[in-house]
Amino acid sequence: MGKLPHAMRAAAAKIPVAIVPKPKPNAASPSVPPPAPPPARRPANTAKPHRKPHKGSPKPPGARDLAPAATDAAPPAVQQGEGEGEGEGEERKPIRTPADLAAAIRAAADADIDAAVSLALEAPPAVPLPTYSLALLLRRLAVHRSVTAARDLLNKLHPVASPPDPPSPFTAPPGALLALADAVCRRGDPREISRLLPVLADHGVRADAHVYNALMKAHAGVSDAAGALAVLRRMERDGVQPDLVTYNTLVYTLARGGMVAKARAFLDTMAAQGLFPDVITYTSLMNGMCIKGDALGALKLLGEMEAKGCQPNERTYNTLLMGLCKNKKLDKAVEVYKSMVGAGMKMEAPAYATFVRTLCRSGSVADAYEVFDYAIETKSFTEVTAYSELENSLKWLRKMKS
Repeated sequence: MGKLPHAMRAAAAKIPVAIVPKPKPNAASPSVPPPAPPPARRPANTAKPHRKPHKGSPKPPGARDLAPAATDAAPPAVQQGEGEGEGEGEERKPIRTPADLAAAIRAAADADIDAAVSLALEAPPAVPLPTYSLALLLRRLAVHRSVTAARDLLNKLHPVASPPDPPSPFTAPPGALLALADAVCRRGDPREISRLLPVLADHGVRADAHVYNALMKAHAGVSDAAGALAVLRRMERDGVQPDLVTYNTLVYTLARGGMVAKARAFLDTMAAQGLFPDVITYTSLMNGMCIKGDALGALKLLGEMEAKGCQPNERTYNTLLMGLCKNKKLDKAVEVYKSMVGAGMKMEAPAYATFVRTLCRSGSVADAYEVFDYAIETKSFTEVTAYSELENSLKWLRKMKS
């Protein structure tokens, strides 16, 4: 045991002699301890991570040996880019079937209607344009351009023969023309609808009552009674039979324009043609009579309406309630209101506001609060609206008393 420490000291003395010469060749890192060599061997052990350069990102220096593999992997990426270019080329490939033409027009119409029209005009003669594609183009042109643009496209695809010449066998499909008519009628421009009628006639499609009713509604929207009457005369001249919608629109336009007597005369015309006035007809006429100042006549018309078996609705009673209040017939308005309460009808915001204002100005504040409670109970409209109208009427009453 006494010799063992001496042997250990001898071994400790010999160890530096054997290790000191080894760090000398590494002049760049003389102070690196002996465990430093394993990190130097890591590049050889990182061959698997260096496979990532196959995707085009050779960062470690050791990947230089793998450069050929990365070069081999690069061409597929370029080919993918070329594939994408080829994909774009597929969208622009020559159109050989109607399905190809329809798909191309559909894709182009969402971005540029002019480009879609060019596709239709430049299609090969052997590829017919599908009816639904033509309908799409006409509808978009009617909405974003005009009827004139739609007519120009039709004349290029389906030329219209002059009167001396025989009619062209390649007429525009009726389905596409009806789609054009629907889009123009929905737009509601009376000038555009007027331009539509000759287009339909040129291509052999007879406008029906729906198209004429849309034209009449467009005139009604701008309170053009003369224009509405002109549409009716044009319908009769073209041999189109007016329907109930036609006469209801006409009565509404005339009554709103103050031509109550003329509007009421059409009730007899309707009966002569087998069309009986409905609740819309009577309510429109009542509204015109109230506007003109004949609220009592409108109330009398209510009795005539019920006697003929036509039941009034909420709009009828709200129209009468507001008209009687504006004509300072509060007692009759209260009677109409009680009828509404008995039937559980809801109130409309304009009629409610007019009725509450009239009650407050007449000093019947308690009755105004009852009307407020009824409007909330029946959920006729929001509580905010009911409260705001009542509060405004009370503010006006306080201001007048002060």
